[in-house]
Amino acid sequence: MATLVKAEFEKFGPYRFIGKSVYARCGPHNSGCIFGSLWGNFGHIFETLDKMPDYVTDEKDNIALITMDKYDEPKQLMGYTIGKFMKPDTPVPDGLDFFDIPEMFVIKSLIKGEFFDMICSNSPLTNEAIKQQSKYVTNCSGFFFEAEVYTSDTKCEDGKTSTMKYYISCKEKE
Repeated sequence: MATLVKAEFEKFGPYRFIGKSVYARCGPHNSGCIFGSLWGNFGHIFETLDKMPDYVTDEKDNIALITMDKYDEPKQLMGYTIGKFMKPDTPVPDGLDFFDIPEMFVIKSLIKGEFFDMICSNSPLTNEAIKQQSKYVTNCSGFFFEAEVYTSDTKCEDGKTSTMKYYISCKEKE
């Protein structure tokens, strides 16, 4: 069972998120294989971005950015882009996609558990942390995203458990 270890709200951005996108219907039975196959081809994406040291930010980890930019009721397409948060003026290499992310707040959570349990629990645990406080709400009116953050610690410590960060865009309550 995955558990929330820590959750903190921080000012975030602006960034240009650069990577490779795929879109699939929402839900684990529709998207898992498609998103997994994208990770199977991640080498080129990160090699390309790592060759742009002048555009690196403090957010150096490999990311899966989850967006609803093409979501509508009939299609229900959820975006999944693997890449990195780069400086706002970063040129976009040929063949890669990008999202310009304005300055905002995010909740940064740290989740611990068995890998596949973490993947399914990241969003619910982080959303619950948002509900438990009174200063911030999920920002669905601006650019909304969630992000799986793969750090050097997102490896199995004992063959079963590891840690992963998870971000959700937020805004201050009015």
